[in-house]
Amino acid sequence: MMSEEKFWKLIEQSNQEKKSVDKNEQGDALQEILQNFSESEIVGFHARMLMLKEKLKTLFMREIAFMMKYGDNDQAFDGFVNWVIVLGKAHYLKAQNSPPYVLTLDDPELFVVGKPYFQDLNYVALSAYFDDTHLELGDWVKALRKVMRKESYKNKKNDSEIKN
Repeated sequence: MMSEEKFWKLIEQSNQEKKSVDKNEQGDALQEILQNFSESEIVGFHARMLMLKEKLKTLFMREIAFMMKYGDNDQAFDGFVNWVIVLGKAHYLKAQNSPPYVLTLDDPELFVVGKPYFQDLNYVALSAYFDDTHLELGDWVKALRKVMRKESYKNKKNDSEIKN
């Protein structure tokens, strides 16, 4: 799995390389960046993204998303959580520690066409993977499962070491 440090560097790089203030451009920039990576790194990026998303999917964050009109269904909430991630590490950590933080954001450049929503993050690694490898969806699923199982095993092992 890709390290958090490398993941956040790629998010920052994509934010700098987007061609306009439109946050949607960040998805295109991120896909172009990922196309230069190996299959395993692309899958590792996606796996890291999934883990970071899970850390944000709390009831409190859902309530904040609902206040911002993006918590009433799973797809809207998913796009909201993606938006928090593409804001970058500093915003992510502040939001993770205190979800109401996102209510204080008012810079128009932080939003996607004025909205706290970014669905593209779910697809950039997958698109880069297919553009780079020309493999099938089943290959992507196998590679992602392998990375996630390895990470799960590593976490269980760390948890048992901590208990002992």
